[in-house]
Amino acid sequence: MSGGGYNVSVERTSGPHPASGTIVFVNSLATTSSMWDGVVTRLPKDFDVVRFDQRDRGGPLGHSPFGLDDLVSDLFAVLDGENIEKAHIAGVSLGGLVALRSAALMPHRTKSAVAMCCAARFSRDVWLERGQEVRTHGVTPLIPQVIDRWFTPDFQQRQPFVVDQHRQMLASTDPTGYAFACDLLAESDVRADLSDIEVPLLVISGDADSANPIADQQLIVQNVPFARHEVLNNTAHLAPVAEPELTAKLVSEHARLHK
Repeated sequence: MSGGGYNVSVERTSGPHPASGTIVFVNSLATTSSMWDGVVTRLPKDFDVVRFDQRDRGGPLGHSPFGLDDLVSDLFAVLDGENIEKAHIAGVSLGGLVALRSAALMPHRTKSAVAMCCAARFSRDVWLERGQEVRTHGVTPLIPQVIDRWFTPDFQQRQPFVVDQHRQMLASTDPTGYAFACDLLAESDVRADLSDIEVPLLVISGDADSANPIADQQLIVQNVPFARHEVLNNTAHLAPVAEPELTAKLVSEHARLHK
């Protein structure tokens, strides 16, 4: 089973109860759970890992309008399906927004949270326009500009295979699900939630992220009581893909502090 209906992956330690808990990774828009491969392989082995595809990938749940709280419900439905009561939640971009909302709504089930390269309020006009573009022309015309937001030119030169993997993910995204996710990003606003988040929060920025610049993450940190901020150098929007080793280190250390 899964929250969005697709591809739940669970990597468990050898013991029945992982020493440092379970981390659930939440994807950005237009990616699959394989975007976390580099991070998961570098995590310490005392964590269980859960990851899953969200509704923008398509299917019945992605073919009707959905909101942020639906994605939060999907996440906890996945955990329920695995009999996991509490987890560390780490998300990037849209997934970071889900992590923030989960921390606000479900603190009793959230041990800690990590929000990467996201904002408490995305640009309404940008996402309404993009949703309309996808409904009219599909995802394909967006691919070059999205790739340039996801990865720096240097990374694209150094890691063409990784970039091509993510180009294929983007190209295979269901346009209906993508468009409804654009609507969600245009309307979602968790700024009022921030001061109420009591879950320990780590915020990670990429200093070359043009989609959600550092100022977006600084606003989050300034308004969440128990938040700290890390900035990754020479890193664009998909920080976990560009810097998997450092992301794994930051996420696992944060989770261990709050297990």
